[in-house]
Amino acid sequence: MFFTTYLLIRLIHWLNYIFRQLSDLIIGTVLEPKFDLALVTGGCSGLGKEFVLQLVNKNVKVVVLDIVIPLEEDRMSGVAYFKCDVSKRESVLEVQKEVELSTGTVTILINNAAIATGKPLLDLSFQEIERTIQTNLMSSFYTIKAYLPSMISIERGYIVTIASVLGYMSPARLSAYGASKSGLIALHESLTYELGSPTFISNGIKTLLVCPGQISTTMFKGVRTPTQIFAPELDPKFVASYVVSAIEQGRRGEIKLPFYGKFLPLFRAFPWPIVALARKLSGIDESMANFKAKVSRVASSVSSIIGRSRNGTNNNSPTLLRGSLTASPQASISLEIGEENAIEK
Repeated sequence: MFFTTYLLIRLIHWLNYIFRQLSDLIIGTVLEPKFDLALVTGGCSGLGKEFVLQLVNKNVKVVVLDIVIPLEEDRMSGVAYFKCDVSKRESVLEVQKEVELSTGTVTILINNAAIATGKPLLDLSFQEIERTIQTNLMSSFYTIKAYLPSMISIERGYIVTIASVLGYMSPARLSAYGASKSGLIALHESLTYELGSPTFISNGIKTLLVCPGQISTTMFKGVRTPTQIFAPELDPKFVASYVVSAIEQGRRGEIKLPFYGKFLPLFRAFPWPIVALARKLSGIDESMANFKAKVSRVASSVSSIIGRSRNGTNNNSPTLLRGSLTASPQASISLEIGEENAIEK
């Protein structure tokens, strides 16, 4: 009896060893709270905050990079906050050294921070274009360059890129945003195969691309999707939960949410008349009209304030407003306005 029990225990240990070897070979890196340190860019609000909540609930240590960090009493337990403008290379590289010294080696990098400016291309200022590309696209180059070498040295890492279905099909008035998200898709693909084919080579580093549709955050507040049936707004909690679950399972490749996102890459291969007709019927190019209308109303209000101030009919001085303003609703407005330059975090 004793000998039989001994053999059974040895068999269980052997089977567990074989299973782990096969899992490492086929699945590779998965989320392990005891060993992993996750970094989320733009993790103080919106989708980024939901990522942080999901990871903390699974007892994962988390680092947040954000341009504005919460007060001490508003911070989540188990989360290290670092003030960082990810659109600036110097800031990213400097903070990386602080993170390495004070918190440890980052093994999960979630590039999430993004901004959007909903205007026609000719109405965008050069500053707005550059800021969008720097924040949405270049920041991922900076963070990957900063944190990937340490992952390679320990042969363990997960790079999660938050792009968008708009990277496959961008509506009117979102040229800079759509271009930045398309760039992220290309970055993910190139990086994946630079690290080695995910099918045949396992070096401990995984990449995962996430392309969600419109998410219910302040980034596109006031904008409605063309149809709530086929293109519903996504709950950020659902998206974050889905992605973190995918990391737990060791998934790689691409995640497109909701279901229609899976067909957009194929749709681009259709002849342009079919694509043009589909865009017309879906109303995709009118979806940002409400967004633009909000900007126009803001510009009109500002113009009114300035006009009254110049006429001496109101004590509101334009010098109290941040940025340079113009009277034309179509002109570029350098204001930090939620509906105009919304930050997705």
